[in-house]
Amino acid sequence: MVRNKIIIAVLSSIFCLTGCGRQSAPDSSKISTPVKSSVGINRKTFSMSLPAGWFEDTKDDMYDAESFMFFENPESCLFCVIIGKKSAGFSVDEMLEKHKEQYSAKMTDLSTSSFDDWSNYRGKGMNITGKVQGAFQYRCHLFGFENGDSACVIIEAANPADFNKFAGDFELIRQSFKLK
Repeated sequence: MVRNKIIIAVLSSIFCLTGCGRQSAPDSSKISTPVKSSVGINRKTFSMSLPAGWFEDTKDDMYDAESFMFFENPESCLFCVIIGKKSAGFSVDEMLEKHKEQYSAKMTDLSTSSFDDWSNYRGKGMNITGKVQGAFQYRCHLFGFENGDSACVIIEAANPADFNKFAGDFELIRQSFKLK
């Protein structure tokens, strides 16, 4: 459990280094403790189902309930949503490249592959696998897509064993996620 908290802390710091620049105060009305059963999340920018046992991390300095959210489970699983407007300069390509660079700088024994589909969305994706700071195996799926003026980057991350153990949770999120 301590090891998983270390991994999440390291990965959260990686995300903070990406330069997204969100500095919103946390909204304490959002889910911050693990839910007992799957719950629907319906925001202005997106909707999805949050699996049982997961929670929304509203304490991150970059948190914004409509544009930069972190969802986690008690193990090492992380689901991050970043939503921006293309008309305001948000670029899927730039965000994906920034995250790839950050992971590459923090991971050793790195391997990458690409994919084009995530749930019902077509876009650009990459799988990144390696060891965080040379110590912990970690896998990350980055995916970006556009819908009208909205652009979205999805990050799914966990150690390989948790990716397998919680595959159903990630699938519930994928199948229920809707960008508005």
